This record gives sequence, structure tokens and C-alpha cells, in this order.
Amino acid sequence: MKNRVVLTLLVAGLICGGRPLAAEEPAAAPAAPAIDVAAAPAQEVDWQEKISSIGVAEALQGVDISGSESGNVVEILFDSGTKVKAGQPLVRLDTTKEEADLKANQAQIPAAKTDLERKKQLIKSGAVGQSDVDDAQSKYDTLVAESGSLKATIARRTLTAPFGGILGIRRVNLGQYLQPGDQVANLQDLSVMRMRFLVAQKDYGRIKLDQPIEARFDAYPGETFKGKVTTIEPSVKYQSGIIPIQAEIPNAEEKLLPGMYASLDVLLPEHGKKIVVPASAVAFNLYGESVYVVDQASSTVKQVMVKTGAARNNAVVIEKGLNAGDLVVVAGQLKLSNGSPVKVVEGQALPEMTSVPVQ
Repeated sequence: MKNRVVLTLLVAGLICGGRPLAAEEPAAAPAAPAIDVAAAPAQEVDWQEKISSIGVAEALQGVDISGSESGNVVEILFDSGTKVKAGQPLVRLDTTKEEADLKANQAQIPAAKTDLERKKQLIKSGAVGQSDVDDAQSKYDTLVAESGSLKATIARRTLTAPFGGILGIRRVNLGQYLQPGDQVANLQDLSVMRMRFLVAQKDYGRIKLDQPIEARFDAYPGETFKGKVTTIEPSVKYQSGIIPIQAEIPNAEEKLLPGMYASLDVLLPEHGKKIVVPASAVAFNLYGESVYVVDQASSTVKQVMVKTGAARNNAVVIEKGLNAGDLVVVAGQLKLSNGSPVKVVEGQALPEMTSVPVQ
């Protein structure tokens, strides 16, 4: 019993007089490393609303020249690639037989006419009957009709340009026997190009006649050709829900050729200031669209939900959620979350936003 009391006193003395051991504090977690990102500021630009499509060019007029008569080619009056005027002769076929027949026909007409007039006088005296006059009239009329037919045949054996334009490659040779429908050359009126393109039916109410268009052709990088809408098809193709549209582009310099394709925009009346960012800045998911905005003071990012509008040329309109000058992440978002520390890397490859329509 005495030993227990002594042990208890010793323990109490150690507790009261001794220095208690301090509890070990947990070590501080190391700071997360900054994530390298590329960033670009949201820009306020003058944005032109457009409806975009792909168009194909057609000449104002174009035709494959061919004849309706058969015969040997005796004269070629044009060269490949030359400009011609409406009515200009291009090819002559042999008309020897037709001219001989016409000459023989016309030699008979005066005598037939004289005989008809004589019998018209004789019928008054009863020397001839009405049937004699009718026969004479019929003979005269037949000769005149044959004459007109032969002249028309001879005229058709000279192929002429139906309108002014530029001829293509010559497809006929001297001495060749042409059949009706054989092609002689292609003729195109390039003074105006007609652009045919399609738009969705949802855009029908936004397109009007005489609205301006802009077209860009691969053959002329960086050059824009301007025109206007001239025709809107009055029906929708129900299988696809699209509407054919036609526009015209002046082509006085004859740069454009039929069959060329172009990226084409119909310029709409809507026009004003918009906030735009590179398309790569916007993330799309089930909850909506968002961007990461860099807080330059703390070098962290914040995920911001946005409402996007029109998009083209790697630029997206932000209707709601951003202000001009906000620095948004355009590369490196996959590693980010709200509050992630970041380091904006200068010179990192960025998706350029160089084609924002500014007017």
C-alpha cells in the first residue's frame, strides 16, 4: 500500500513539475504547380451578321454552238478564245447545191407571175376558167415558198454567234462533215456571273432581293467579289429543307469563269459591336458553354458560363458572360479547374482570330 502511494506521488510530480510534450503539427501541403496556358483577350469588334453558303458560278449566258444542217465545212471564221459579237459568222457549210436550186427556182418565178396576171385578165372575158387562175396562183405561190425555204436553208448553213461573248476551244476543222447537233465551240457571256447557292429554310425570312453578297474564290486568295441577290426560289425543297438562291456579280475584268466554286456570304442588315473570342476558348458540355478567365492578380482561373452567338473564321460571338478585355484561356484548358494556378506562356501557338469581319 505504501509503495502504491509513493508511485502515485512520483507520477503526479512528473505531471505537475515536468514539461508536457507538444503535439506534432501536420506539415503544410506543397503549393500546386502553375499550369502553362495560352490566353487571349476578348475583343469588342464591329460584327457584320451574315448567312454563309457555298456557291457555284454560272455565266450570264452560255451555250454550245452547233448547227441544225448537215454539210461540209468550207470556211472557219474564228479562232479559239476570241471575242465575238452577236450575229457574227463563225462557220460556213457548203451551199453549192442549195444555191443552184435557188437560182433555178428564182428563174421560174417571173414567168409564173406573168402567167398568173395574164389569166386574171383573161378570166374577165371568159377566155379561161377559175380553175386555170387557181392553178397559176398555186404554181406561183409554190415557187415563192420554195425560194424562201432555200434561202432559209442557205442561211442556216452559216453558223453565227447567238450573243456576244468569248469562244472556247475550236472543235471543228476545215473539210469536216458536220451533222446536226455537232459542237463547233462553246460560247460564254462573262460580263456578269450568276452565283447559285442554297440556304436553310430557317433563313428564308432574313434574305431579301438586292441584299449584298461577298464571294471568295480559291483562284484569287484574299480578294473579295461583291454582288447582290437577284432571285429567291419561291419554293422549298421538302426533301432537304433548303431554298435555292441566285445572285449576280459584275465580271467586267472576266476574272471569274463558269463552274468556279466560292465561299459566299449574304450580308444582313444586322450590324453592331460584339464581344468575340477565339473558338478554341469555348468549351461545350451538357451544362452549357463556358470559358476559363484568367485573374491576372492571383494568376488563377475562373470557369465562367457564357452564351455564344454566331461563329465564323475561328471567332465566336459571346452574347453574355464576358466583357471586352477579359483574358480567356485558348489552349491548355484540359488540365484546368476552378481556381487552378496558371502561367500564361507568351509566344505559345494560339489559334489566330485574324478574319473577324470588321467594317
